[in-house]
Amino acid sequence: MDNNELKKERIALFKDTIQRNDPKRIAHFGNLFSWKVLDAGYTLTEALYDYDVMENVIRDTASKYKVDVIYEFGWRNPLQAIESLGNKTYLIDDKTFTLNIDDQCLMEEEEYDELISNPKKYLWEKLIPRKHRYLKDKNGTEAFCVFLKKYGEMGEYLGKATRIMEEDYGLASFFPQVVAFDAFGNGLELLFNSLRGIRGLSLDIRRFPDKVEAAIEALNETFVKPRLEKAKKVMGKGSSPDTCVDFNPVFFSHTIFNNKQFERFYWPYMKMIADYLEEYDKLCYIFAEGDSSRFYEFYQEFPKNRIVLHVEQDDIFEAKKKLPNLTIAGGMPTTLLGKGTPDQCVAYVKKLIDKLAYDKNYIFSEDKMISFPYDCQPENLKAVCDYLYAFRY
Repeated sequence: MDNNELKKERIALFKDTIQRNDPKRIAHFGNLFSWKVLDAGYTLTEALYDYDVMENVIRDTASKYKVDVIYEFGWRNPLQAIESLGNKTYLIDDKTFTLNIDDQCLMEEEEYDELISNPKKYLWEKLIPRKHRYLKDKNGTEAFCVFLKKYGEMGEYLGKATRIMEEDYGLASFFPQVVAFDAFGNGLELLFNSLRGIRGLSLDIRRFPDKVEAAIEALNETFVKPRLEKAKKVMGKGSSPDTCVDFNPVFFSHTIFNNKQFERFYWPYMKMIADYLEEYDKLCYIFAEGDSSRFYEFYQEFPKNRIVLHVEQDDIFEAKKKLPNLTIAGGMPTTLLGKGTPDQCVAYVKKLIDKLAYDKNYIFSEDKMISFPYDCQPENLKAVCDYLYAFRY
């Protein structure tokens, strides 16, 4: 089988699993984040500031581990582009091999009305200059030109990395690039990640929930709904034959909500996406950070054979029982990959297969983003990948 055929087989694995169409084996979603940089012998600084180094990291990972998808291949941390505008959000420590992000609160609480009235005007005139301080300098135009150059270089690298994974290693592309950035921009996540921050939004939903709700709606009307309409026109109906899924929305801010707050602030957006998936015959992969088990009553309303829920801290065996309409993904503990033996890890894979894959509706993955040195031992990951790749239903 050549690499193009292998890529197609891997894409089919995901689609057949989600749609319950008798997949040949269990798909492996490679949840490998910054750890792969260390495993390839580099520091975070070396990899994140040099696309040639990151290419070497991708080749090293693809050649050693038989995953079907390398989910993160350099798009998650666009340091070169954003730092060219003076944004120092990312904090790298090569000694401890850690990468953190500041919880920035760039929007003042009294500015909600401005945001609601005209989101684009507010973001361009207030938010962006605060976030990217070089734009306020007398050489702001020069800084913006540098940013465009860096942004273009990043785009070139991502395109090249995609070709390498597909053509040289037969890996599957996960979701269409035409909607890649659109998936990260719903109104609530913008408030949570870019405007008010974790602390700010946590207070806002209790002190003035009406303004939060209005801001979410204004942002969605300005950005999300037009992008969704664009996706409908560009992608049409039916799942893309070139990618595993069609949509991969972020799911971060739910961690601060109780059920009533989730129903008010988040569920309308999720319901909009669910309706789109069903009407346009699309497939979706949701990575739910933290524990989201308290929201299962909502997830039970999702259409069947459309959505994958990747659980991070939930009891995955309980999720399988309570959410028969969804494909469950995850399950391999990073604690075991980091501290166990190859035999112990393979034994756990067998348990996951027995308890979760009995109906061929399970996607294997590491429960958390493998990011830190003690998240995984190379020999453990290799043993897991080799066993899973050889397994057949």
